[in-house]
Amino acid sequence: MTNSKGVEIGMLDSKISVVKGFQTSVNIAFDLHNNEKIRTFIPTMSSIDIVEDVLHSINTSNASRARLLVGAYGRGKSHIILVLMSLLFKKDMVLFDALLNKMRELNPKLHEFTVEYLQSDRKLLPVIVSGNSASLTQSFLNALQQTLKNENLDDIMPETNFVAAVNAIGRWKDDYPATYEKFVEALGEPISTFTIALKEFDVNAYDRFIKLFPTLTSGSEFNPFVGFDVAELYEKVVDKLKDRGYNGIYIIYDEFSKYLESSIAYATVSDTKLLQDFA
Repeated sequence: MTNSKGVEIGMLDSKISVVKGFQTSVNIAFDLHNNEKIRTFIPTMSSIDIVEDVLHSINTSNASRARLLVGAYGRGKSHIILVLMSLLFKKDMVLFDALLNKMRELNPKLHEFTVEYLQSDRKLLPVIVSGNSASLTQSFLNALQQTLKNENLDDIMPETNFVAAVNAIGRWKDDYPATYEKFVEALGEPISTFTIALKEFDVNAYDRFIKLFPTLTSGSEFNPFVGFDVAELYEKVVDKLKDRGYNGIYIIYDEFSKYLESSIAYATVSDTKLLQDFA
């Protein structure tokens, strides 16, 4: 077959194919370790501008770090963010060949800055917050916990479980004396001794509390994060991450518009304060 100019086009289908990575959408949380989707990213001038803005925002001298990326569905927002997070986290020059070549062409100074970052020992841990939960606090806490678990860093947060257990016992004593008395009776040891053990991060004491909790609360499971200041908890985790080779974290709230659409009318004061504290 030929076109109107007599050029043969019949065999195009055997010479041109679609890159597999473009056949599915990008999910930032699920695809963070998908090197193929990172490698096949096609940089544009606008995406280079976004990369430049974010990379410069991580400088210690830059106090303005919050960003809101808005665009129509299918514009590639998630793919850009995926590549950005990988850039801050993976530090693998080979993955970013196409991006670096485009930087060298369009913005030599940014290329130099990016190469310098990739070759340095600086590294940020990406925390991907999902917009699926109506509870903003739970979304942020689940995201942090899952991130640490995925990177085998979940031992950074164990002490919060113990403190939460002590706080729960205190709430029972102040607000639910009947539950508190049942707990003391089931415990079979001085409550002061038990709480001291929890404060000293005694694993056996915490396991006992976990087992007793459902018997006192109609079968519900203990949520160790109730009552915590989320921003303060994040700060404590960041301090511990420094001993694991990270300079900090970079938080991405994916599909934030879904939270705004479904939950902003019902958001509590603590939810809006949480957003303000993080921003």
